Amino acid sequence: MLLAINSSNQYCFANLANRSENYRCPACKKPVVLRHGQQNVAHFAHQVQAGCHSFTEGETIDHLLGKMALYRYFAKDYQVVVEPVLSQISQRPDLLVKRPRGTDLAIEYQCSSIGRKRLQERNQGLESLGLEVLWVLGPAYYHRRLSGELTCRFLYCGRLFFYVPKQKRFDTRFNFSKTDFHKLQYESQTGFGAVLSSVANGTDNDERVGRQLTGQPIVNQTRLVSSTSDLVQHLLYQRTKLTLLMVQGRVKVDLINYLYERGHRLDQLPDWCLLGQAFGLAVPNWHFRLVLVLLLERVGLNHWIFEERLSARLRQYFYPSFQDHEKILKATYADLAASGVICLQDNKILVIKLLQFVAD
Repeated sequence: MLLAINSSNQYCFANLANRSENYRCPACKKPVVLRHGQQNVAHFAHQVQAGCHSFTEGETIDHLLGKMALYRYFAKDYQVVVEPVLSQISQRPDLLVKRPRGTDLAIEYQCSSIGRKRLQERNQGLESLGLEVLWVLGPAYYHRRLSGELTCRFLYCGRLFFYVPKQKRFDTRFNFSKTDFHKLQYESQTGFGAVLSSVANGTDNDERVGRQLTGQPIVNQTRLVSSTSDLVQHLLYQRTKLTLLMVQGRVKVDLINYLYERGHRLDQLPDWCLLGQAFGLAVPNWHFRLVLVLLLERVGLNHWIFEERLSARLRQYFYPSFQDHEKILKATYADLAASGVICLQDNKILVIKLLQFVAD
C-alpha cells in the first residue's frame, strides 16, 4: 500500500514516510511497516497479514510505480484519493478521482490477470456506490495480443487504457474492428492527453467528446479494400476460408442443414455477409450477418418488423461485457438501408428486397 496513518492520525505517502514513525493501516488500523530500498518502491505492508481484506499484500514494483504515476497524472488537475477505504463494500480501488462533473471515477491499475467473475464483482461493488470504474492495464496486458472478449472486459468509453512503468508510457487503443479471418485491428495513441482529461472531468457523455472517445462503429469497408480488384480478392479469400472451415467441420451442422433446407449453401453467402468489420461480436461477422439476412428472409418482402424485436434476436451474438452493441446494430441497419435492402421508419423495419445468395 502507498498510504498509511501516522501517529498524528494523518495520511502519509510511503515515499515521504519516516522510518522512526509508527504507522497503521487506514482500513483495519493494525500496524504496518515501511519498506523500501534501492530495488524496491517505497510502500507499507502489514506486520501480520491477517484480518484486513481491503489491501492486497505483495504488490509488484510495476503496480506500485503505475499507481503512483496515475496519481501524479490526475493530481495535477483534480482532487485524488489514493487507496480510499470503501468499508461498505470492503473494497479499496487504487485511486478515486473527484470529478467536477458527473460521478466520481474509481481507477484500478491492473498488472496481473483477473478472472471474469472477480472483475464483475469488483465492478459491481464500486458501481453500487455510484462510482464509474476505469481499468488501466499494465505491461503484461500491453505486450500481449488481447482477444476480443478480453478487450471488451476492460473497455471504457470504447477505449483501452495502458501504463507501462519501465517506459513511463501512457497509451490508449480505440476504434476497434474485426474482419473475419484477420487479427483484431485498432488505432493507438501515445499519452492519455485530452481524452482522459475529458473522462476525469465527467464530460465523456458530451456528444463531441463521446465521438472522440468511442469513435464510430465500423461497418464500411474503408479498412478492407481500396479498389474493385481488392474487393474481388477479399471476397474470394473469405469464401475460401469459409469453405475450409466447412471441410474441417468447424461450422455447426445445424446451421449448414438449416441453409440446405432453404435451398442455400454456406459458401454461397451474399457478398454483404463477408464484408463485416464489427467489433464486439462473440461470433464471426459472417455468422452475425447471415443470421440477420435469414431473419429478414423470414419476415418476408414488403413486410414490417419492429426494430426492437429484431435487435432482441441479435443481441445474443455479442460478448456479454460489450456495451456498444446498440450502436453496432443501428449502424448495421443503416448500412442495409443505404443499400436499399430495408427501410427504417418509426422504429420499424420494412423489408424492401432480399439479399441474394451467390449462384454457382
